[in-house]
Amino acid sequence: MLRPTRSVLLDAAVLIAIVGVVAGLVVLQVTAGGRGDDRATPSSQQSGGPVEHATLGPSPTPSTPAAAPTTTLPATPSTTAPVPPQPGSQASSLAQSAQSVAASPSIFRIATFNVLGASHTRKGGDSFIKTPYDTRMSDAVRILANHAVDVVGFQEFEPPQAQAFQRQMGAGWGMFPRPGSDQADGRQTIAWRESAMELLSARTVTYPYFGGQTIHTPAVQLRMRATEDTFWVISVHNPATNCAVCGGNNDRYRSAAVQREVEAIRALSADGTPVFLVGDMNSKRTFFCEMAAALPVVFAAGGSYGAGGCRPPQPTPIDWILATAGVSFSGYLSDDGPLVDAATDHPVNSVTAMLP
Repeated sequence: MLRPTRSVLLDAAVLIAIVGVVAGLVVLQVTAGGRGDDRATPSSQQSGGPVEHATLGPSPTPSTPAAAPTTTLPATPSTTAPVPPQPGSQASSLAQSAQSVAASPSIFRIATFNVLGASHTRKGGDSFIKTPYDTRMSDAVRILANHAVDVVGFQEFEPPQAQAFQRQMGAGWGMFPRPGSDQADGRQTIAWRESAMELLSARTVTYPYFGGQTIHTPAVQLRMRATEDTFWVISVHNPATNCAVCGGNNDRYRSAAVQREVEAIRALSADGTPVFLVGDMNSKRTFFCEMAAALPVVFAAGGSYGAGGCRPPQPTPIDWILATAGVSFSGYLSDDGPLVDAATDHPVNSVTAMLP
């Protein structure tokens, strides 16, 4: 039987010692890394202050109560030794959060809906539609459900219709302004599905209406509940010309209104927040070309503006949905079916929007 020599035994002892040193360094590095991760725990950022309200016009805006203060209870002493964090545990958690947000972009359905004012369909009204407003508002609610709308800008939304909508929708939908409020012109009320988004702030945009009268149309900043992304919506109704109740030629007032809307979009988007403008513009090609020339915006109905000239979408609507650059649109629908025809004298236009 062969026996190992002294040289072989010495080499083996040295090798075992080296392996022990390396293992000790690995353990030391892992322990140090764990403590470093523990010190780098990310903090959560939440808004607990009052909602601020400003105005782009002189009309009053709502006050929103401050968020209720929260009380932090002292931690209960632990009777067992704490388990040290595993190396990279915080980084893994952050990565999972980032993946979750990336997989859940802010997507919602937005619409513009001229509901045909109650005054137009009452006895002696000027509309060919004579169905009472309450019946038509029930139709309007069904239309919004059919389109799976999450936020809508109304036009000709007169007080009886606003009250009927509130009765039917209850607390499930937010509205600005609320029925009976003088915080903004209620004929252009903006409404949203509370389960999907919440109101952060409200303003008004001031512009000339029929005959040059000044109105203060609503603008709301909403926050998506799932992602906390925010965006603005402005609802408008620009004056028409040569209609039964138009009061003459309103071309100059309509042009001035578009300029005020351009200014409002520019102001509200200055910090990078997406802005949507929806409404009955009472203008087709002219509105498209004026707005596209003034701002880098995208139109839900399509169209192009650039070296090839101004090319509005075909067919060209008068009820528009547009947004600042970066917003993506898909699934645009202009609904002029039997239910819509029973409810109003306009199509109902809706589109799916994705925030940048």
